[in-house]
Amino acid sequence: MKKILVTLMLLSSFSLFAIEDIERVLIQKAETPEQKQVVKEYLLKIAQEHEDLSKRYKRMSVATKGGKAVYQSNKKAEMEELADKFAEDAKIYRAEAEKLK
Repeated sequence: MKKILVTLMLLSSFSLFAIEDIERVLIQKAETPEQKQVVKEYLLKIAQEHEDLSKRYKRMSVATKGGKAVYQSNKKAEMEELADKFAEDAKIYRAEAEKLK
């Protein structure tokens, strides 16, 4: 149990976008209800982190700091793209977590 938790914590620091291969392996290898619960909690934690990042990037996209209009427009588009990507990834993590019962 402790090994699984340590592995999950290490994985959370490396995961950037969508479910990684190692996370898929964890999902597939979880057999007991306890293991499934740990993996589910991990996936939900990652989903929450991605949702928080999505909200942060959305807020950053509307913040103005002065400067050229083209730069502002490009920065806004970049922040919105990141926000959308993190929101999409959060949905993927939540869907995978719901599959574990």
